Parts: sequence; C-alpha cells; structure tokens
Amino acid sequence: MNTPLHLCIATGQNAANLIPLKQLQAQRVVILETPEMKRGGSGSALKTALTPYVTDVVCRDFQDDTPQSCVDSAVHIASDLDGQDVVFHITGGTKLMVLAIHEQLKLLNTGAGRLRVLYADTKHQSLSWMDDTPHQTPMQDVLTLNDVLLVQGYRSTNDTRPQAAQQQAEQRVVLTRQMGDHAADYGRFFSALATVAGRAKEERRLQQAFEFSPGGRSADLLEQATRLGLVEWHRGQADIRFRDESSATYFAGMWAEEYVFLKMAALFKIGQYALNTKIKQVRSGTENEIDAMAVHKNRALIVECKTSRQVKAQEAIYKLGQIVRQVGGLMAQGVYVSAQALSESDLQRAKEYHIQVFAGEDLKKISDFLRTWKTD
Repeated sequence: MNTPLHLCIATGQNAANLIPLKQLQAQRVVILETPEMKRGGSGSALKTALTPYVTDVVCRDFQDDTPQSCVDSAVHIASDLDGQDVVFHITGGTKLMVLAIHEQLKLLNTGAGRLRVLYADTKHQSLSWMDDTPHQTPMQDVLTLNDVLLVQGYRSTNDTRPQAAQQQAEQRVVLTRQMGDHAADYGRFFSALATVAGRAKEERRLQQAFEFSPGGRSADLLEQATRLGLVEWHRGQADIRFRDESSATYFAGMWAEEYVFLKMAALFKIGQYALNTKIKQVRSGTENEIDAMAVHKNRALIVECKTSRQVKAQEAIYKLGQIVRQVGGLMAQGVYVSAQALSESDLQRAKEYHIQVFAGEDLKKISDFLRTWKTD
C-alpha cells in the first residue's frame, strides 16, 4: 500500500494536529489554510514544527467564506487526491469545512483510493478512528519542549538544553534547597537581598550594602553563601560583595528558578524541561522569557518566579496568564512561584487566570505538585 497522505486543517491550537502526525510518523502531509489561519500564521507554524520529522509537507489555501466556497475548495482537493490513501484529520476547522471535505473525500472509497478519518482528543489523550472498524488508540507522549514552542508560532533564541543549567545549579544546590524549603523563615530578607543583588547587576558594582545588618537566619544564610564563595560578608556588617555578576543574578532571583528547575530535573526527561527559555514570536518578533518550562504528556507547564516585594504580583500573574495561553495552548498550566506571601487579591487574580501559586511557606510543596501534574 502507498504511504498515506495526511490531510489536516490549520488551527490556532495545532498541537492536536502535530501529536497524531508525529505519533503516526506521517511522511506526506497537506495542511489546509483558511484566509484567517494564513493571516495568523497557523499553517506555517505547523509546517515548521513538522519539518524535522516529515519529508513532504505543504500548505494549501482553502476558501471558507461561504458554504459554496467550502464545497468548491473541497471538490478541488478531492480531485487532486483521487486514488490515494488519505487520513483526514478532523480536529481543526469549522463543522462546515469538515462536512464539505468529508463529503467529497468519500468518493475515494469508490475507486482505487481509501479514506480514513481521525480525531485527536487531547483532553482524554486518545486518537479516534472512523473507518471500516471504528476504534480508539491511546495518544502517545510525543511532543518535546521545542515542538510546543514551534507549533504555537514561537522559537527559542537560546540554548534550551538543560545540561549547562544543571551543572551550574548543582554547584549551589544545598543553598538553593535551603532557601526554597524554608522561604517563609526569611520573610522580607529575600526582598532586601534581591534589591542589593539587582543593584549590583545594574550598576556593575559588586560591592553593595543593605539598609540594615542582617541577623538571625538571614545572617546564617549569608555565612553559608560566603563559605560557598558566592559572596563576601561578615556577621554584623551591612556591606556585601558578590563574587561576580553570575552570583548577583542568582541572589537577585535566579535561586528560585533553580529551585524549580532542580525539582523538574529529577522528574522529567532531557528535551522536556528547560530553565530561562528565551522565546520569540516568529510573525511579530515579540520576545519573552520563560523562567522554567516542562512538557509532559503533550502538555506544557510554564513557571514564573519572583522573589522581591517590589514586584507587582497582579501584573506578573496577568502576563503569565497571557504567555501560558499563547505559548502553551489550551492544555498548558501556569505556575507562579514567589518567595513572598501573596495578598488575597493577588491570589484571586491567579485563580481567575487558572494559575497555580506557590508562595512563602508553600514553596516547598511544588515537588508534590510536579509529581501529581506529571501523573495526571
């Protein structure tokens, strides 16, 4: 039998197209683009995501402005595909499009060709086949982190491989875990530490000073950081010197990102998680940065980390909600991590955007969340 041709319809949620195409190892793909999908770049994004895996993939215009134009476009497609083995993916497109195309493609079964219809149910993680023997097959875990970005029209502009970040994080893992597991014990000190560290970066001056001399647990933490060679600080003093810009970056907030990253590294496979992923929307050129990201069972987890009280949580949560929807798609989950406890209004805003929050004393619970999210 000839290699089947996979016919799919570009949509704003193209993961439902990419998953079965990867799972079935499609080698011939035609992507139908309506004028709206073409303007939004959905077809080209799907083609880009498929290019590493598919030998023959093309986009084709499909007019859908009227019922007659739908039928006319479907007739042309069916004529070109006459005599071929076609798998028609009906997950995207309007009902009118799907009906018009299916009606015309049915003629394949009256000749030398063959028509099979496939629906990808991402919610229930299954592929539903409608042919001589209708049946379902489980949806496999096939999407990588890079797949998720590409299919939504984004690309990474930095190296997302976790090895370098892993090596750096392991050098200060004990301190990172101490800060994350006991975040509530340090209270506002994290904000003060982030402030002086941020100032060291901005001013390119590693020598800085707190407004007060840290004591108690905060002093113990700084002494531990001094023993690790990350800072120079002496108990009873307000002055602090960061070892280098990397050290200042760490205390300005990177430690929270590394805390989440270390938890991810213990649970996910290479290619399914990353730290500090810089992304760019292909069509608009808009750039963003994702603090931590993981992909599992074709779903994305996008994490935003904050450590300073100077950050306006509601604005950060709103921005995270937008990135989750635009970058991760419908199956994505957003997580907001904060070293500081959030106000009730901030928590309400997070709830409205379906953002999971781990703040203050709850920060250490993120490991349990990640394990649960992975198995759901």
